[in-house]
Amino acid sequence: MTCASIEAQAEREEQFASAVPIRASELQVRPVEWLWPGRVPQGGLTVLAGEPGLGKSLLSLWLASRLSRGELGGTPAASLFLTAEDSREHTVLPRLVAAGAELEQVLFPAPAADGLERTVRLPDDVDYLRELIASTAAKLVVFDPLVAYLPARVNTWQDHSFRAALAPLAGLAEEQGTAVLLIAHLNKGRDADPLRRLGGSIGLAAAARSLLLLARDPDDPEGETGGRRVLAHAKSNLGQLETSCAYRIETRPVGKQVKAAYLEPTGTSRFSAVELLALNEPEARSKLSEAEALLRAELEGGSRPVSELRTAAKELGISLTTLDRAKKQLGARSIKLDFDRWAWELSETEPAEDETAAA
Repeated sequence: MTCASIEAQAEREEQFASAVPIRASELQVRPVEWLWPGRVPQGGLTVLAGEPGLGKSLLSLWLASRLSRGELGGTPAASLFLTAEDSREHTVLPRLVAAGAELEQVLFPAPAADGLERTVRLPDDVDYLRELIASTAAKLVVFDPLVAYLPARVNTWQDHSFRAALAPLAGLAEEQGTAVLLIAHLNKGRDADPLRRLGGSIGLAAAARSLLLLARDPDDPEGETGGRRVLAHAKSNLGQLETSCAYRIETRPVGKQVKAAYLEPTGTSRFSAVELLALNEPEARSKLSEAEALLRAELEGGSRPVSELRTAAKELGISLTTLDRAKKQLGARSIKLDFDRWAWELSETEPAEDETAAA
């Protein structure tokens, strides 16, 4: 061991030797404070995950815009953005304007002395981040994407390495009472468990107090080219999972020559995080197309009993969930044959009654 490491070890042993344990009776129960109630806690790490190009950055800007206008249950507050992939002037700023943000409430790290953008690295630059948060009173800090701010020595596939890099950031978030949003991509796996689909080790999911998943809306009639999105709550260490939110990507003019995208909330969604991952798999999309073709062929001549349609689907390896989705996509409707028998027929309208309870 070097002299420096021996001294550091001696200092740690001295600190532990003088440490007095804290009794639970000395603690006080404190309620959780939220930036976005139920979904993004203050004083902790939140991960926003999804496939590339689906709108994770748009969601972070939508959240900052609401915060800047005081629409998250409190007074207007500032956000600090660390964006490694999008140009501030060409992309981020127009999107902030399109989202209706109060621009003075959105901040970026100042350039270095040479005029170039300073490269922040975790966990090395936590002290620098502390100064930024303190000087701006930022209630939200966004890393977009997280991996761009991790040095090469951090092995994102090694649980210990990943946790060690994020622990000081988690401590800073708690110390400053700031919400930290870490934007991450999904890996190439086919697991429907959101915690195991995050790029890198399980350490990222473990460090997060809340995990949000943004995905295509499986009910979007335009499929992969459509702009409908669903935000599902996949994990919460601080409360129950919140209802999934539905959004639509829209564009609006920003000045005379620029159009910028923004997220428009459209209500809630029935899809959970697990369902979003399962239904957005290429195989699932293929089966949906197969189920639609089956229903078209079976219903072209008129109504057919649901039991027969389900039998035909089963023979083709199509699940009942996929068959029901295909029915909705086609606008087929349910008709009652007798007390406990139902049929489907092609129609552009959906009836008020549903056969689920009777089937």
